Amino acid sequence: MALISNLLAGLSLLLRQPLESFCDLETTHDDAFVTKRGDYVSFVRIEGIRRIPSRDDIARIASAMRIDLSGTLEERGHAIVGWYASDPDLSAVEIDRLNMSACRQAADKLGLNLADIFDERMRLWPRIMRWEAAYFILWTRPGLLTKEERKQMKDEQAALAKEIPRIGAAQKFWLRSEVMKARHDAFVGRVLSSLRAHDIGAAEVDPHDALVIVREAMHRETAGSAWKPCLVGDRFMPCLPEDEDRKPTAETRLWLSLRSQIFRHDALTHGGQRVEIGQNDYAAVDMELGPEDPRPFVELAAHLGNDRIPWRGTISLQGGGKSAMAIKEIAATFLSIFPGNGPLRRAFQAIRDAREADNHISVQFRASFATWAPSGESRKLQRRAATLSQRIEAWGNCKATRLAGDPLEAVMSSVPGLSLASTGAPAQALLGDALGMLPWNRTSSPWQAGSVLFRLPHGAIWPYDPAGGSKRLQVLDLFVAPPRSGKSVLANTINLGLCLSSAVLGAQGAKLPLIGKADIGPSAEGFVRLIQEALGPERSHLAIFKALLFAPGHEFNVFDLQVGCQYPLPLERAFLQNFLSLATLPPDTSTPFEGMTQMIGLVIDEAYRLCTDVPGGAPKGYRRGVEPAVDTAIDRYRIDLHPDDPHWRDVVTALCAVGEHRLAEIAQRHAVPLLEDLISAARTDQVKDMFAKLKIQVTQEQASDLFERYIYDIIRKYPTLNSPTRLDFGSARIIVLDLAEVAPTGSAAANRQTEMMYMLARHILARNFFLKPDYLPYIPEPVRDYHRGRFQEILESVKRLDYDEWHRTQGSPLVRAQAELDMREGPKHNIQLGFSSQRLSDMGDALISQSTGRFVLRAGDEREADEIIDRFNLSDASAAVVRHGLHGPGLGGAPFFAILEVDGDRYEQKLVNSLGPIELWALSTTPGDTALRNRLYARLGFSEGLARLARIFPSGSALKQIERRKADRLRGGEQGDRAETGVIEELADELSDGKGIGLKLLDRSADEELAQAAE
Repeated sequence: MALISNLLAGLSLLLRQPLESFCDLETTHDDAFVTKRGDYVSFVRIEGIRRIPSRDDIARIASAMRIDLSGTLEERGHAIVGWYASDPDLSAVEIDRLNMSACRQAADKLGLNLADIFDERMRLWPRIMRWEAAYFILWTRPGLLTKEERKQMKDEQAALAKEIPRIGAAQKFWLRSEVMKARHDAFVGRVLSSLRAHDIGAAEVDPHDALVIVREAMHRETAGSAWKPCLVGDRFMPCLPEDEDRKPTAETRLWLSLRSQIFRHDALTHGGQRVEIGQNDYAAVDMELGPEDPRPFVELAAHLGNDRIPWRGTISLQGGGKSAMAIKEIAATFLSIFPGNGPLRRAFQAIRDAREADNHISVQFRASFATWAPSGESRKLQRRAATLSQRIEAWGNCKATRLAGDPLEAVMSSVPGLSLASTGAPAQALLGDALGMLPWNRTSSPWQAGSVLFRLPHGAIWPYDPAGGSKRLQVLDLFVAPPRSGKSVLANTINLGLCLSSAVLGAQGAKLPLIGKADIGPSAEGFVRLIQEALGPERSHLAIFKALLFAPGHEFNVFDLQVGCQYPLPLERAFLQNFLSLATLPPDTSTPFEGMTQMIGLVIDEAYRLCTDVPGGAPKGYRRGVEPAVDTAIDRYRIDLHPDDPHWRDVVTALCAVGEHRLAEIAQRHAVPLLEDLISAARTDQVKDMFAKLKIQVTQEQASDLFERYIYDIIRKYPTLNSPTRLDFGSARIIVLDLAEVAPTGSAAANRQTEMMYMLARHILARNFFLKPDYLPYIPEPVRDYHRGRFQEILESVKRLDYDEWHRTQGSPLVRAQAELDMREGPKHNIQLGFSSQRLSDMGDALISQSTGRFVLRAGDEREADEIIDRFNLSDASAAVVRHGLHGPGLGGAPFFAILEVDGDRYEQKLVNSLGPIELWALSTTPGDTALRNRLYARLGFSEGLARLARIFPSGSALKQIERRKADRLRGGEQGDRAETGVIEELADELSDGKGIGLKLLDRSADEELAQAAE
């Protein structure tokens, strides 16, 4: 009975009755599959080209690849099958795999409640993004072997077959051949080398992953599942024999056939064009006549991507094209007297001419495509098939057909790797033309996944990983665009992505990355508020937005130290010397006075020495009532201080001894020098002896007198710099300082103040970024253990320092020198840097040349566009994007052009930052929008305020409504500023009370319509 069943099963396979009959794959040999005929098959993932290519670029690369591969495809035996699939319906699964799953895990570990943002992304992104994938399936057939090699191959197989019993339907691993494997490995290596030599990302795929690709292509409903195949060498659970079988066969104890693992359902054919497999119906489209004008594959993919239909296709190039078409060529020659054969005869003649002129070989060319729709939705399937057919015919003037002798065979022709057979009509094509039509010329991302998702203009998903890691050892980002181009929102998007990336995972558990930003205006206020709300009230102190002012409560002493220290670390001393050198410069100069830098260094040392308990020193006295929390700790721990002359330094030492390092830090702020203490330090004998004869020629003053004059002037202008620190950020890990009020422009004095504030902000934000265990020898022994773990944690943490409106530092070589030093030292300390400005020239040559991420959101004018194109040596296609393809934020998102240096390779791509209305409102930087948003936060709370704004203004901005109402008020005679404030108050009232424009909030039917549209 079993014998009869096996015979019937073999006959059905021969007649292609069940679905399994279309699969030739039998077993595996290392990284390749082996078919039942002894063919070797490998999958190569095509990640794509790294730069936007023009048609000329693609033709040039295809021509170069033709030279690389002509030798392998000259005769029969090798084949390259390009397979591509695009599926908008699978985008949700892919978005979750590439981004959302990891982001949710990171948020959970950090305790960030970003559910509203995540839910909105999963509503929006699947509607505008699509999954796509491309592979080369490389075939090597025994026909290329010599007679001796074929005999050796048969001997190998026969010897292995003798060693095993009959194995029935199990994988026939005895079909392996070392001879075939050697020839196949050489072919795969040659193809990979050719791709990589032309900046096309490619990687060979493990057979386990390749079978997942095949199965998901066959059964779309399995996409994203955790299924794994069982291959030779894998552990598995043997099958039990049936009860009536007394003796188990070898088949039950070996690996199941690949066919039985791949296929889940059989196929049903409905009519002559529709095939049902699993939960989907499929329709096939074959290329009946090749293109008159061969065009790059990316053009077909882009058009169909915008159509948002699911589809897949295989384009097969087989070696020996001339011999394969020899009979047709002879027939066309003999029948040339008939007019209908004229074009065919001329086509063959053109191929012969190309071979004679350029040694340009021809290959056999076939192409098969398919689209699908959920089972039962035949009208949708017909529409999709019609669209696919029309797009193929428009792809260089091809001819497509939906008629096939066997519709199931036509559908299976577009499944990758099962067989080399195809229902597509064979054609003879020049290899260079055919290579350009394979799916390698789509653009790629260097990351397989990322905590930020951008999209290509035609909807393909483009992951971005802001963590850097091994792919970007140095992260130096430049953001260039005029105002209102989406620059700040993009920077905020990347910083939010950094908070959800692998950067939060460290040896000491999940922690927010250390982010500091010197802002001009509130461009990052929305980002900070979002993080604060996500952290909850108990931990909102970890993210701080603060406007820097010269007012009480904003005191900051640049002479603060690491807790327990009496002298600054080398990097802290270097900052003090630079800061004071800048402060003692006349406003219209940039070079310190002769000898001033050396004197400043000595004064700094003397100032700290005078605050210690050394001969001639004057440590600062402790007074109760100055720091109540410190007083309480002294009482609680019963700390004994000198009854007559207690010092703050003694308080610091005692608090460190009992483990109260946070309170010791507060106490230490009163133990260190202030600006005014520099006067006393400059008058010490040591300073006088060394610099008494130093005279400043420009002013005819003694150096010490000039120094004192400048210090007195700084104290007068900036009193908050001459007091113990009150600007306390505690344990905050995200700090944004708004410098708008303290960084003026317009005069030499104003510019000097701006320079000083940038330097001060950099010190406040990043003074701890550069700490590392190498500095432990400078730390006093009692607190060394405390700082050891702290320094190590800081060194391992990803840190980011951003500067907004960098053009304000153009006239300050000291500020820029500090930035360049940070740039050089950053990679050693795991520090990322970001600079934003309106023009590329604002950045300076050093930053531009060393930058690894350039984000251009718009060029201000033609001259600026030319400068960007020339500076970065952009290709013609990329130059066209910079000149004509960046129009600022719109309904589909904010487009930008990215130039990235990743893992030694350069990527150029036009991308779109697409955010939902809730996220857009949360990160908005437009003054009118932020004013309205902040009013609603105050009245309704964070989540409800954002929800209402997103519902009424889904574009992420109310500017059009504000401007319209403001214009009405101005016509009524109201003054400008008052009119705008009145409009914002009016809108806030309406949205809070559900009146006026807020009446839409009561219309729940509109919500249902929006939800249905989203689905």
